Amino acid sequence: MEMQSNRLLGIIGALFMVLGFIPTIGWLLFLIGIIFVLIAIKGYGDAYKEGSIFQNTIYTIVFEIIGFVVFIGVVIYGAMGFLSSLGFTSITDFSSWTQVEWQNVINMSNILPFIGAIVLGLVVLFAFTVIASLYFRKAMKTLSEKTGVHLFHTTGTVFFIGAILTIIFFGFIIIWISFILLMIAFYESKAQSQQPQPQTSP
Repeated sequence: MEMQSNRLLGIIGALFMVLGFIPTIGWLLFLIGIIFVLIAIKGYGDAYKEGSIFQNTIYTIVFEIIGFVVFIGVVIYGAMGFLSSLGFTSITDFSSWTQVEWQNVINMSNILPFIGAIVLGLVVLFAFTVIASLYFRKAMKTLSEKTGVHLFHTTGTVFFIGAILTIIFFGFIIIWISFILLMIAFYESKAQSQQPQPQTSP
């Protein structure tokens, strides 16, 4: 019954991740979905006595968080430098925004460093996303071997391909497709989770 609970959590969690694109509440559904999927994967790993499944999944999330935090930090640093070059002493002083002669102060020498910061942040985010996808593919491969559900392995591979292609927008669509595959994979694990456990002879 415990495996069935983990399977159900995996299905619901993956579904919430699929619905992550919904405006306003999408981010919350996505976050809840990740938590549910983590719990499910932890349950599967414990059931098959394979801790690397959950460990590699955690590495996936950690690297994604690091990449996102670094990206935000670099962009904020670039934005602060950009505003400083325009003569802003405090971004909270709204009166200074109306005093700036935007047509005169904005030029390529001001904009290029800011654009460079955004590009650098995206490169870092891309690199960490690819690294994270390697760990996720490894986790899904092991889960596939333990459950006998090949679709888990396919999910990891599709996610990896999507991570590489995030350099173009199409990659995010592929990653979204991998969430659908993950939901189906959890569903297909029903037969394996219902198999009776082998009994030892007295």
